[in-house]
Amino acid sequence: MTVMTGFRPLRDFMTLRDAVDRLFDDNFANSGNWYSLAGSGRYLPIDVYETQDEIVVRAHVPGVSPDELEVNYQQGVLTLRATMKGVESQDGWRWYVREIGAGEVTRQITLPRGIDVDQASANFENGVLTLTLPKSATAKPRRITIGNGGSGESQHQITAQSEG
Repeated sequence: MTVMTGFRPLRDFMTLRDAVDRLFDDNFANSGNWYSLAGSGRYLPIDVYETQDEIVVRAHVPGVSPDELEVNYQQGVLTLRATMKGVESQDGWRWYVREIGAGEVTRQITLPRGIDVDQASANFENGVLTLTLPKSATAKPRRITIGNGGSGESQHQITAQSEG
């Protein structure tokens, strides 16, 4: 049985957009990972997930102290910057494997919803930076009551969500 679906350009466009976003967010295509392939290990892996009230970002930054981390948010873009210290070679040392890189690594991500930066919090434990970014009031779903023109009959509710 063949199921025919109509052409819905907005849905198809968003699917293409999501695919392109995934391509650039993919570890292989991410420019930070090219450094890893070259052997310097300069890559900042992150997890980002959304709950009803907040967006949570977790970044793995082993060997980096909180003083060596910088977190910025501007116009929907979150920037994480870490400075990793390396080990200087000494006379008589012979390296067999050298994958832990040194230097600055930066990761930027566009967040999917508006956030309230003033209420954001950060926790750093065991080399994992966890950012809790509460959604702004305009980004949260709101209930709107729909009546029947004041006739006193039943009312219906819908949920509206703004693109914050």
